[in-house]
Amino acid sequence: MVDWKYGAYISISWLIILSIFAIAKGLTNNFGWYFLASCLAILIVLVASYFYEHKHPQFKDKNRLATIRYFRVFWVLLIFIIYLIVALTASHFSDLFFLICLSLGQTIPSFFTKYKRN
Repeated sequence: MVDWKYGAYISISWLIILSIFAIAKGLTNNFGWYFLASCLAILIVLVASYFYEHKHPQFKDKNRLATIRYFRVFWVLLIFIIYLIVALTASHFSDLFFLICLSLGQTIPSFFTKYKRN
């Protein structure tokens, strides 16, 4: 079973973080500024998701059950292997690739969950 609402919720939060990181990195090449912008984006997403999940408890991660057994483990392992292959073969790749791998490790498995009613 695919849960489009929860998957879209997680995807939007990661898209906000990735887009702010990419914009900040494009505007300045100084590590301090885009690190600060990324931390600020993560803080904003965390605070916004806290208040949203407080109002809508079905979006809390602890209230979710996986519909495909061990899918998250296999998916994260696959993303990690892809990251290692790219990191070991490419001489130079972007910091954005690391964040994309992190987001894919959480976003794709979030589509394969269901709400656990208490």
